Amino acid sequence: MRLFWKVFAVLWLATLLVGGSGFLVSRALQQDWLLLQLHPQLRDFAAQLTSEYEQHGALAAQVWLEQQRREHRLRAQLFDAEGHSLVPGTMPGPPRFTSPPNPSERRNTPPPRGRLLQLSWQTELQDYLLTVHIADPGEQRTPVGFVLNIALGMGVLALLSLLLSRYLTAPLRHLGAAAQSLGRGRFEGSALRPINQRRDEIGELSRQFGQMAEQVQSLLDSQQQLMRDISHELRSPLARLRVGLALAGQRELASDVSLWQRLDHECDRLDRLIDAILTLSRLDSQAEPAQTFALDPLLLQVVEDAQFAAPDLDINLDGSSHLQLEGWPDQLASAFDNLLRNAQRFSPEAGKIDLIVRQVGNYWEISIEDQGPGVPPEWLAKLSEPFVRLPGQPADTGYGLGLTIAARAIARHNGKLSFTCGDGGGLRAMVKLPLR
Repeated sequence: MRLFWKVFAVLWLATLLVGGSGFLVSRALQQDWLLLQLHPQLRDFAAQLTSEYEQHGALAAQVWLEQQRREHRLRAQLFDAEGHSLVPGTMPGPPRFTSPPNPSERRNTPPPRGRLLQLSWQTELQDYLLTVHIADPGEQRTPVGFVLNIALGMGVLALLSLLLSRYLTAPLRHLGAAAQSLGRGRFEGSALRPINQRRDEIGELSRQFGQMAEQVQSLLDSQQQLMRDISHELRSPLARLRVGLALAGQRELASDVSLWQRLDHECDRLDRLIDAILTLSRLDSQAEPAQTFALDPLLLQVVEDAQFAAPDLDINLDGSSHLQLEGWPDQLASAFDNLLRNAQRFSPEAGKIDLIVRQVGNYWEISIEDQGPGVPPEWLAKLSEPFVRLPGQPADTGYGLGLTIAARAIARHNGKLSFTCGDGGGLRAMVKLPLR
C-alpha cells in the first residue's frame, strides 16, 4: 500500500475513533442530548403544552397532544402540582403521578415501549407535572437531518485527511523524481523549488538533498569534463613519443642524439601532468581530516618560498587577517603558491607582485596582482577551468591545471577565486575567505 493511503487511513480512522468514542461517552453521560437531537420537538414541549392549557383550556391542550402523537409519536399527560390529571392526555398506559393501578389494570395494559420522562414545569399561574412518553427508536425513522449531519462530518473528516495526506506525501514524490534524475546523471533542481519554500522538516530535507545533489552533479560534470580534457592532453605527448620510438626503431641512434633528449622531455611532461591530475583528484576526496590553522603564517611562508624561487622579483605582503581556518593547510598553501607562481611566470624582470590582505564586508580578501601582460577580459572567467591556455601562450608554461587546483582548494575552504584586470595592466587574482 502506498504511503499516501496509509497516512490517509490512519488519520481518518483515528479521527473517527476519537469522534465516535467522544460521541459514546457523551451519550452515556448525557443521554438527553441525543434525545434532543432525535426529537427537537422536546425543546419547547412543556412550554407549548402549558401555554395551550392556560390560554385555550383543556380541550385545546388535548387537541394539541393528539397532534403531537400523530406527527411526532410523542405522548404526554398534564397534571397539577398535587398529581391530579388536568388533561386526559395520550399516554399508552394508566396515568402517572396518581395512585398505582390495580393488578387487573396492570395486567390488561401492555407495557409501553420507549422512554418515559417525568418532569415539573412552572409558569406564572401555577406549577405543573408532566409525563412524556417517547416511542421506541425502532418504531420510528431516524431524522434525515441527523443522518446527513453524520455523513457530512465523515465527509469533512475524509477531505481533511485527504488534504493532509497529500500535503505530507506529495513532496516525497518530488524528492523521488529528483533522485531519479540525479541517478540518470542530470539533476534538475527546479523540481524541488516549491518544496524548498516549506519551513518544516520536509523543506529542510529537500534543501539538504538539493545541496547534496548539486555537489554530486558538479562532481560528475567536472569529472566528465576532466576525463575529456585528460584524453586530449595525453594524446599529444603520446603521439610524439610514438613517432620518436618509431624513428628510433628504424635506425640505430647514439645516446647523445637529440631525439632521446626529446623523448625524455616528453616523459617528464607526462609525469608532471599525471602528478597535477592526481593532485586535482585528491582535492575532490574527503578522506583527510580537517584541522585548525592560522592564515597569516601560511601566507608569510608562501611569500618567503616564492621570493626564494624568484629573487629578482619584488614580492610585497601587505596586511594581516588574524583569521583561524578549519580545513587543510597544505592544500590552501598549494593554492596560494600556484597563484604566486603564475604571477611570477608572466611578470617582467625586476617586476613587482603585490599580495594585499584586507577585510571587505563579511570576507577577507587576499589579492595577488602582477605587472605582466594581463589577460583579455573575455578569458578572465575561464582561467580556473582545467586545461585552459590563452591564445599564443607557450607550451612550456604549464597544462592549465594550476589555477584549477587553486580554485578547488579555495572552494573547499568555503572561499571563492576570481580574476580581474590589474590597475597597471597586469592580472589580479582575488581570493575571498569568510570571516568565520
